[in-house]
Amino acid sequence: MFSPRYLHMQSRIYVSSKNFNSSFSTSSRPIAKFDVSNGKDSDSQTSELNPKGKHLGVFSHSTVKLPEQLKKAVDKILSSCTDTNLSQNAEILKNHLIFKKPPLTETKLQEIKVRFTEKLSAAHPSPDNSFLSAEDEKKIQNTLKSKIQKVVSQNTYRWKPVIYNEAVALTYLVARIAPEYATLYQIFQEICSRDQNFQPQTLFDFGSGIGSALWSAKSCWGDKTFKEVFCVDSSVDMNNLALALIQGGVWPNKASDFNPIDLDEKEFSSTIKGLYFRQFMPASSAVKYDLVVCAHSLLELPSAELRLQIALSLWRKSQGYLVFVEHGSRAAFEVIMEVRDFLLSLSEGNKESNLQGYVFAPCPNKTRCPRLAETTPCNFEVKYEPLQINQRIQKERYSYLVLKKGQRPDEDLQWPRVVRPVLVRSGHVICRLCTQEGKLEEIVITRAKNSKLENLMARRTKWGDLLPVQLSRPDTTELECTLEDEKNL
Repeated sequence: MFSPRYLHMQSRIYVSSKNFNSSFSTSSRPIAKFDVSNGKDSDSQTSELNPKGKHLGVFSHSTVKLPEQLKKAVDKILSSCTDTNLSQNAEILKNHLIFKKPPLTETKLQEIKVRFTEKLSAAHPSPDNSFLSAEDEKKIQNTLKSKIQKVVSQNTYRWKPVIYNEAVALTYLVARIAPEYATLYQIFQEICSRDQNFQPQTLFDFGSGIGSALWSAKSCWGDKTFKEVFCVDSSVDMNNLALALIQGGVWPNKASDFNPIDLDEKEFSSTIKGLYFRQFMPASSAVKYDLVVCAHSLLELPSAELRLQIALSLWRKSQGYLVFVEHGSRAAFEVIMEVRDFLLSLSEGNKESNLQGYVFAPCPNKTRCPRLAETTPCNFEVKYEPLQINQRIQKERYSYLVLKKGQRPDEDLQWPRVVRPVLVRSGHVICRLCTQEGKLEEIVITRAKNSKLENLMARRTKWGDLLPVQLSRPDTTELECTLEDEKNL
């Protein structure tokens, strides 16, 4: 089904940690002024010492577990599966999806072809053609052409879509239900935490797959919140499986046309009225949705033009939040940034109110991502409990983008985002940040120069959180003192 060659490559998915500091300037670190007034526990001296206290930029980082209803539905479906190689195929599929890249454009393919043509021509210079017949000259040209095609084929990524029939859909369920649910749950939790007035009633899920977005959204905003859920996936078998999970592991009538679900809630407590499944994106953008999600679907599209077209359609359908999420690989991160820059350019250069919006997360800015200038992608991490029993807690890295319609509110302080693990030492804490100015900065919080509360806030901040600080550049005197302190550290 999938090439086993992906199995031994897992250790190379992410850039080595030795490169983490490559873009963080340490020669002139900025001064961090903590916004203590926005801390949840800053109103009293006793609260400063509370070991459970958190500031407003800290989000949940606990291990994510599947809901019991979902686990029971999965167990029921898998209990009737007769494929003895399901776990092995799931591992192969998982690695295939992690290493997947977008298809090469025609321009890129032509550049690669020209480069290898020049290399082969230099390595094998053409002989004197004056004594060759036309037929011999043609043979030489054909031989060189076939060599070029072979080398290009061996050195280019061959993108192929995954065909999700019933067997592959079940394999995907085993491989991806737990990490996808955990990733979306963590993203939705940040939206809940930062925008507590947002209570979505409608959900549009493009590339819905096995329904991970719906389950995550229900866990964050409640079972009865959503009045309409519209799921789009080109695979009928994936739609059938998603519906079976919602119905507690009971397979639907595969001959049905996916009418709105209206089942007895006593029999299927997880069923949502107004749930629709379709194979194709609705052409009209007249109907708007509070929450629009596109999870792990951009790399399945065959061209950059189609990716941007889909992104624009989804942006037009949104009246609240638009969420994109992919694996944490370099290729997936670049695709996310491609969509980000495209939609932001439309928002800034178009007077149409339906296209106006801003980046809610993870970027605290709207400038070009500084990670694009290096090999390390901007990704984050979530811990989750795997589907298989008695397995240790696993981690999933992902890149994501959350856009919100409208203008950025004045009370949004645009705190820096922590984009790498916080380094906690005995006497100081090092935080690597992406700032409002679109730069990667490294700050050091010390016991000597910062208060006890500021040290506590920094130590409780994790990778992916917002750090409640305002950054400024030191003057010459302060800079000399800072450099001397760093030498002592």
